[in-house]
Amino acid sequence: MPARYSYKQYLQLPDDYSCEIINGELFAMTPAPTVRHQLVLRNILLLLVDCLKNNGCEVISAPCDVLLPEDEEGIEDTGTIVQPDIFVVCDRSKLKEKYCLGAPDLIVEIVSPARPSIDYVKKLHIYEKHRVREYWIVNYKQKDVMVYKLIDNDYGVPKTYVDGYINSDIIGGLELELKAVFE
Repeated sequence: MPARYSYKQYLQLPDDYSCEIINGELFAMTPAPTVRHQLVLRNILLLLVDCLKNNGCEVISAPCDVLLPEDEEGIEDTGTIVQPDIFVVCDRSKLKEKYCLGAPDLIVEIVSPARPSIDYVKKLHIYEKHRVREYWIVNYKQKDVMVYKLIDNDYGVPKTYVDGYINSDIIGGLELELKAVFE
């Protein structure tokens, strides 16, 4: 087992082994998500696709790798590979055949009850570090969405939505009704 995992070792893992690597540390993904998780994912995905269909951004759902290399890392040496539930990329040059290279504009993670600290802590810090402009943490059990917006390379205090509409400052015209997210 390597001391630090990279994209090179990631590619050598068995195809049926679902994992992410954060700062060189391997994290096994939880078993198949719940039906509720998948329904919320579907709702958000459809709402985003509909809302963004004519603005040039791409909406992608898991499983799709996002490589977040450090400045000096080549692709094979990249030590952070994540699979967000949903992400939006407005710079299509980041989209390669098998992965997204660099920070998406928006990442949506639906909290896994089995490992919430990954979304609330580890991924929060890694997305902030790599300048993901907006990060949504969706908790389907509590029916809320925490939205972190990058301002001066810092997320600061999130806005928590429990009703009404989620508006994005970074993607013009993006507005999702919270009720439709949790239907």
